[in-house]
Amino acid sequence: MKLDQLKVLRAVVETGAVKTAAERLNRTQPAISQALKALEFQTGTELFDRSGYRLELTPVGKRVYLQSLRVLTEAEDLGQLIRHFENGQEETITIAVDASTDLNALTPVLFKLQTTFPETRVVLRPEVLSGAIQAVTSGTAAIAVSPMSSIMLEDEGLEYIPLGTSTLRNVAAPSLWEAMGNPTRLSDMRRFHQVIASDSGQAGGLFDRELGVQKGQRRWYVGDLNTKKHLLIAGLGWGRLPEHMIAKELHQGHLREIDLPHTHLAFDATVYAFRQSKPIIGSVAELLWKEFEALSP
Repeated sequence: MKLDQLKVLRAVVETGAVKTAAERLNRTQPAISQALKALEFQTGTELFDRSGYRLELTPVGKRVYLQSLRVLTEAEDLGQLIRHFENGQEETITIAVDASTDLNALTPVLFKLQTTFPETRVVLRPEVLSGAIQAVTSGTAAIAVSPMSSIMLEDEGLEYIPLGTSTLRNVAAPSLWEAMGNPTRLSDMRRFHQVIASDSGQAGGLFDRELGVQKGQRRWYVGDLNTKKHLLIAGLGWGRLPEHMIAKELHQGHLREIDLPHTHLAFDATVYAFRQSKPIIGSVAELLWKEFEALSP
């Protein structure tokens, strides 16, 4: 049994006639008829009821046809995969994405990637703080997207593209704020636990110390921002989260921003896409980089 015979079977079933199947496949009618006869000889039974104007599958023919569709689909997928690798396209590409990044901003790029290179496996690797930069410098990720300091990126010799800004705000549940007794200074908050997302990388450079954490501060550590958000809403601590993650909770009053008279806790961070300065570029990574360039303001 050959794939060509199965393609003929599919064409005849879908068109209902040998003539139209021959036109679709750009073959002669005798060639189509011969392929069907060969297939019927191999199965040992008739696949079509030829008594009517339009060819109709026999019960056995229906089972053979349905199985042939699965075989043809797998064969076509395999052919596409082989062509994908023949063209030098990456089998897998890893993108490190900082947990504070607004994924809505990346969706158009990811959609373009998926539609252009459907055979490439994409790994979105979540990172916190210095984790994204370490993923790129170690070669674990081809590209990273993260709020970052341009000075740190240049110190690491990385190539980067600014994509926009992310606003981070210190927030707490209203119940915790009341328990704090309306603090006026950061030092007034030391005895209330600050919830901190642990660095997923080997902290260095600007990350050698915990930014925004004062000495003597009671603290809890979590591994991701969703857990941190849950604890803050529950009133188990206060801490900083990106604005896009908490806009709804702030609007509904489940969280409130910590605004101290003498301390500005909120800040804007520039979000960058970055990669090694001399990367080994495949066509998938190159597409990603060009799409990020198009997003740059």
